[in-house]
Amino acid sequence: MRVSTIGLSNRLLTGLQRASSSVEEATVRTQSGLKISRPSDDPNGAASLMNASSSLRALEQYQRNISSASARLNMEEEVLGRITDALDRAKQLGLQEGSATASAQTRLVAKAEIDQLLAFAVQLANSRHEGEFLFGGDQPLGIPIPSTTSPFTPTTITGQRFVEIGEAQRVPVVHNARELVLDSNVLAALEELSIALGTNDAPGIATALVSIDGAHANVQALLGDVGARSNQFDVARSNLQALDSTLQAFKSDLQDLDLEEAVTHLVSKQNAYQAALLTTSRVMSVTLADYLR
Repeated sequence: MRVSTIGLSNRLLTGLQRASSSVEEATVRTQSGLKISRPSDDPNGAASLMNASSSLRALEQYQRNISSASARLNMEEEVLGRITDALDRAKQLGLQEGSATASAQTRLVAKAEIDQLLAFAVQLANSRHEGEFLFGGDQPLGIPIPSTTSPFTPTTITGQRFVEIGEAQRVPVVHNARELVLDSNVLAALEELSIALGTNDAPGIATALVSIDGAHANVQALLGDVGARSNQFDVARSNLQALDSTLQAFKSDLQDLDLEEAVTHLVSKQNAYQAALLTTSRVMSVTLADYLR
């Protein structure tokens, strides 16, 4: 079969272009360190890479959610600790003024301090965190308990705030103000003691002390719940970190080149290109005069 000079030249140039493209592609991969620079490099691998990247972004969001929730939980623990201190002080005053040595005058002085503790407890229930009311439930922009005197009626506090710490895993963060100081009987017990002190009612003071103990127990139960939630966040954080490491390794296997292998591949393509250049040069340099010799 006869091969025309033009046809041979075209084939040689096409082969040379392929070799040059292979060198360029290998060079780009080696410089980038990536197996997949565009989806056409490996459609299945690119799809897996996109899924892994999406999962990693979700894990980052879950971790941010847990960090924010943990900060709120730590603040609630601090608030509950202060309420505990307030109840301990109230009990100390109640025992002191419930004794036979107390007088109406000393009880009025103690009442003034109890009233301050009442206002302090309401203030704690209205604590703010990052511009929102920490114990506002699902209405964090409305002040939870507007009044510092009885009746202590909360505003639109309904439910709790939830945080997503995993796929389809939503958990409550902090208690709301109703749970914190109303359902726990903190305000009621302090108010009961204030009234008994103000009326110089010794039996009433003794009864109020029982209520103070009950409120104290309720606050400790809330603290226990906070501790359980904190542990749940710690476990979730550890699980997310482990999953993040696994996905990062999987993504690296999909995307990252073996440098030694990449360099070897590049050298191979360069050698092939040099061979193609040499072959093309020799063939193209042949003239009609060479055939007539």
